[in-house]
Amino acid sequence: MSQIKHVFKVALALWFGFWFVMGLLLLYPAFAITLSNPKWYSTAHKIRRVWAWWLFFWGGIRVKQIIEKPFNRHKPYVITPNHSSQLDIVTLTGKLKMDFNFMAKMELAKVPVFGIFFRTIDIAVDRKNVRHAAQAYQKALKQLGEGKSIVIYPEGTIPSHTPKLGRFKEGAFKLAIEKQVPVLPVTIIGNWKVLPEYGKRHFMPGSVIQYIHQPIPTKGMHINQIGELMDEVKKIMEAKLAEFGY
Repeated sequence: MSQIKHVFKVALALWFGFWFVMGLLLLYPAFAITLSNPKWYSTAHKIRRVWAWWLFFWGGIRVKQIIEKPFNRHKPYVITPNHSSQLDIVTLTGKLKMDFNFMAKMELAKVPVFGIFFRTIDIAVDRKNVRHAAQAYQKALKQLGEGKSIVIYPEGTIPSHTPKLGRFKEGAFKLAIEKQVPVLPVTIIGNWKVLPEYGKRHFMPGSVIQYIHQPIPTKGMHINQIGELMDEVKKIMEAKLAEFGY
C-alpha cells in the first residue's frame, strides 16, 4: 500500500510540474513584455498572480487567508514569512494582494524561464559575494523608498526540520529599521504537506492557511534593536505554528 501511495504522489508531482511549466510558458510573452520596462513591473506582478491561481486550480490547492487586523496594503512593508516549501512563493503571490517583490537566493535567477523574475522584478542575492549582497541590500532600500514592499524569508532557506522555524538572519530586520518601515509577519501553514522540500519528490493537493499578522512598526527604532525586533517576530510566528500543533 505504501508503495502505491509513493507512486501516486510522484505521479501527482509530475502533474503539478507539468502545469507549473505550462503556465509559465503560456504567460511568458506577457512577462517578457511587462518585465522589459520597470514602469510595467506592477503589471507583471499582477500577471504573476494569474499564474499562481492557475497553479491553485490545476494543483487542487486551497489557500485560506486569515488577516489578524486590517492594514494599509498600499504602504511599504518588509514581509517576513516562514519558509517551508518551494510553494511559498506561489501561495504568497496568489493570495497576498499587495505590490511586492521577493528577495531571495541568486540560484533562482538561474532557473530556466522562472529565473526571469529574479533577473528583473525581484532581487537575487549572492550570499557568498559580499559586494553583490551589499548591492542587493541597497536595491531593496531603494524599492522600499519607492513604496514597494519586499518579501524576505528570515530563515534564509528551508530548514530540514520544517515546519519548526530555523534560525533567523538579521537582514530583513535591519532593512526595516534602517528604512523605518513596518515588518509584516506571515505564517504559512501546510505548504510543506502539499509540496515537501526534503525527501522523496511528492505532491499532494490540499489546504493551506496563510496567516497575516498585525504589522509591527519600526518607527523610532535603532539598529541596535535588530535582535529585539527579530525575537519578537519569531515568537509571534512560533506561537501561531504551535496553535496548529507544530
